[in-house]
Amino acid sequence: MQTLATPAVPAVKVPLANRSGPSAPGGLVARALSALAIAGIVVLGAFLPLVLSSSFHLSLLIQAAILGIAAVALGFLAHQCGLVMFGVAGFSGSGAYLFAIAVMQFGWGVGAAVVFALAAAGGLSALIGALIVRARPLPFAMLTLALAQMLHSMVKLTQYRDVTGGDDGLPMTLTGSLFGISAAELARPERFWPVAWLALCGVMLLAWAVSRSRTGQVLRAIRANEERMRFSGFGTFWPRLFAFTLAGFIAAVSGVLTALHSAFTSPELLDFVTGGNALVAMLVGGASSVLGPVLGAVLYVLGQDAFGASGHLELLTGIGVVAAIVAFPDGAIGFLRRLRQPRRVRP
Repeated sequence: MQTLATPAVPAVKVPLANRSGPSAPGGLVARALSALAIAGIVVLGAFLPLVLSSSFHLSLLIQAAILGIAAVALGFLAHQCGLVMFGVAGFSGSGAYLFAIAVMQFGWGVGAAVVFALAAAGGLSALIGALIVRARPLPFAMLTLALAQMLHSMVKLTQYRDVTGGDDGLPMTLTGSLFGISAAELARPERFWPVAWLALCGVMLLAWAVSRSRTGQVLRAIRANEERMRFSGFGTFWPRLFAFTLAGFIAAVSGVLTALHSAFTSPELLDFVTGGNALVAMLVGGASSVLGPVLGAVLYVLGQDAFGASGHLELLTGIGVVAAIVAFPDGAIGFLRRLRQPRRVRP
């Protein structure tokens, strides 16, 4: 019996102009417009005190920005590595204490003290990360919590009272200037807001750039299947150490901003409750985007202000957090994304 030969189907090549990507003209224009829009928001946000003259509301926004930076550190590490730092207060609080030590013990101005605190906090994060990043998620979370509680107890020791201030905290006398803003003016909300706003935008840009880079892709692949990445020839220690160091550095930025604005450090900055606020903000906002933790921080600070006026702060905060997490498992940013997606219509 003679069989009929099936004719070969020629391969169809997709023209380069029809492919979606950065090389397409439409994609380049869209990215350029997005970059211009983001740059405009950053510039306009720095001039917010010209529109919002209330010092109280500016103070709330500064608290949200500082809390948002710590929440970005948590969200970055959780989304990229699947690790949660229960003891994030240890890194934010260490940044504040390192800044205070540079000011009070070394006699440095605010500019040099900020550089020293951030560099030292980054080195401390790298040292700690080298010891604990190999741990599984639950032991990792508990190790960071134990570290924060250890630092909290250490700054309260009597033998270190001359350096840390002990239980009473450490008030500071700031000198010099930062970005042209004198040390005395840093306590004013309208003068400090541009510093907090630009720091928040810089941290968000840094976390976003790393997540979009090849390092971010490797980190997410390690999170999905670490053993497979090892068998494929990828090292898992150094990428995770880099992510942990970056998260600790970002958390230290929030602590330095707190010390700059208040000119005071206390053991409360190293307490679990302080880190718990950032953790709640990250959960409420969502960790899938750098914008999610910031949105969660804004909602958390506004909720604390509203709940505190009622006289039932802890009760209403607990109810609100549980309701937000149950209603929006992916956080507020996930809910907004679902609103943007078109609904599928069944035939």
